[in-house]
Amino acid sequence: MKEHQGAFAELLLRRVVERSINSVKPATLFEESFRLSGSDLDVFGIPVDLGNYAKIRCAALGKSAEAMAFEVRKKLGDRVSGVVATPVPKHLGLEGFEFFRTGHPLPDNNSLKAGEAVGRLVSGAGKNELVLFLISGGGSASAFVPIEGVTLEEANRLLGLMFDEGVPIGKVNLVRRHLSRYGGGKLAALALGRKKISLVISDVVGDELSAIASGPTVRDETTPADALLLLEQRGLLPRVPISVWKALAKLPAARAQGNQEESIVRVIASNQIALRAAETAAIESGYNTSVLTRFWESDADEAARMLVSIARSVELDGAPVARPAFVLMGGETTVRLSGGGRGGRNQHLVLCALRELVGLDTKGVSLNHTTVFSFGTDGKDGNSDAAGAHASLSTVGRAEGNSGEIDDHITRFDSDSFFSRYGGLITTGPTDTNVMDIFGIIVA
Repeated sequence: MKEHQGAFAELLLRRVVERSINSVKPATLFEESFRLSGSDLDVFGIPVDLGNYAKIRCAALGKSAEAMAFEVRKKLGDRVSGVVATPVPKHLGLEGFEFFRTGHPLPDNNSLKAGEAVGRLVSGAGKNELVLFLISGGGSASAFVPIEGVTLEEANRLLGLMFDEGVPIGKVNLVRRHLSRYGGGKLAALALGRKKISLVISDVVGDELSAIASGPTVRDETTPADALLLLEQRGLLPRVPISVWKALAKLPAARAQGNQEESIVRVIASNQIALRAAETAAIESGYNTSVLTRFWESDADEAARMLVSIARSVELDGAPVARPAFVLMGGETTVRLSGGGRGGRNQHLVLCALRELVGLDTKGVSLNHTTVFSFGTDGKDGNSDAAGAHASLSTVGRAEGNSGEIDDHITRFDSDSFFSRYGGLITTGPTDTNVMDIFGIIVA
């Protein structure tokens, strides 16, 4: 019976993954909201008369950069050209754009070259040219030019330290946009007085514009002093390269933001849209649903404990929804890395949840109807090729109940190896989008 329930849960999960990711793909988004009629262009509700512009310069940054630029080029043809800076391999045969495959999550030399090319593109815009920015997660590392006095290697030492310590991405980007010559509105400021439109796919909790790709086209309300204070509060300041904190300390208290009156910014995709699509798929499959939040931020193991506690409530009390239940959350978890295993925060979350299920089972509380899942909408979880994983007590059966093995894989942050052996990996391949993670429980 347990295997039948697991099969139904896995079938639902496949639908949920596909529907949620498709809802925030550039091909879907631009087909619905980027329309051209004659010289009248509707850009996600923004009216643009192309007759007023001799050319459109386009800077596309992040994991969705090529896919977004491809959709724009498909509609506008030779009227648009520009630069694509992305960690994703070139795969769409895009014409009219200079392409850079860059580092992620840390910038590399190609990121530096891409940043310089983007800077030239934007600063060279003429008075009769429109500047279009296509911004998505990963954009911070995709076009990165460090501030004066800081080398790329020194910036990466700090950024790598913050990632290893599990600092939330929004806080990482607070520091990174002050380390960058383009973060915090400074890229848009290069096209002073020019008409600018930014289309943004959000990969941060709460869709805070200044945190998405370090906010290259939006006003930054923080200061370099805020970045230094964050590093101090996290206990990281003594480990920061001296050149970095000296350079941050020398920066003016307020950065020049440029002319914001000619700049329009639209968030065109977010975790909320993906959650809505996931819930709809579950409703259509006959499940009672509850979306608890799209603002979740915590360590992965904390999220795992919370999900299992909700599953226990659903199975034993029928709350917050009755079976068959689909309880959903969105946001982003973190892990504090140690060991050299394979996997990422999503698989780690699910493996921690499996440990919780096993622990309850040994106490006589067997949540046999529960499947826990978590996946990243970008299709890549940490250093693995999977997007995430799902697990239930039937997974433990395949592992012959070896809870010690589960603990070992958790300790070594080697969740991908566990799920590769016993089943449960969620694999999508590159998705051309990124609106953080979706995680939850299915209680059949």
